Amino acid sequence: MVLLGIALGFSAFCFFGAVIGEVILHKGEAGLFPGLVVGIWAAWPCFHAWLVERKHFLHPQPREYEIPAKFAFAKIRDFLAEISYNFGDKWRVVTADTQSGRITANLTFTDEVVRCEADAKGQIHTRKERVQRFITLDALVADTGRGTTSVKLDFTAKADGSNLFACDSIISNCQKSISAQLGGAKQADSPAPVSKLSAPPWWLLIISAVALITFYFDIVKGVS
Repeated sequence: MVLLGIALGFSAFCFFGAVIGEVILHKGEAGLFPGLVVGIWAAWPCFHAWLVERKHFLHPQPREYEIPAKFAFAKIRDFLAEISYNFGDKWRVVTADTQSGRITANLTFTDEVVRCEADAKGQIHTRKERVQRFITLDALVADTGRGTTSVKLDFTAKADGSNLFACDSIISNCQKSISAQLGGAKQADSPAPVSKLSAPPWWLLIISAVALITFYFDIVKGVS
């Protein structure tokens, strides 16, 4: 979705920038700023859809399991205490409140990435570098009152470097593993609520207004 947004935005920028600059205003550089604004408008719905999808991934809908709440709570707590990654990185359970059914755990680990750098002679060299990753899990376990247990998982992820999705595989595996530990969901994730395209951000409206004003004065200047 992000790549589609970038492609649409770049295409719109090139096309409308050329039309406004060369065809309408007969001044190539005059079309750069309006073309950029049009490109942002073209890309924004894709980025908005990606943000919504990202939110549903980190904060999935609650699931129901045919298991008593106290057993579900213990299984999740024990799973987080026992699982390890990268030969020893483990979850640290910060909160395990049986009264509220809330479990909070943190996972800190490091990844090794390869970076490419150019030296003074222009030659490309690679070097390995270790980067930090951090995940927080908030789990809420509650008795539904109809013989099932509701489990709500919320994740927060932070990653050094340019890979914004470095923690996704662990988050996805954690969700699947917890579901398997609880015997599989009686009720799978309910469909995520359809998110309508929200109002555009204020900064986009401002630069759009500036682009229109600039375009208007460029037309007036060209006519006069």
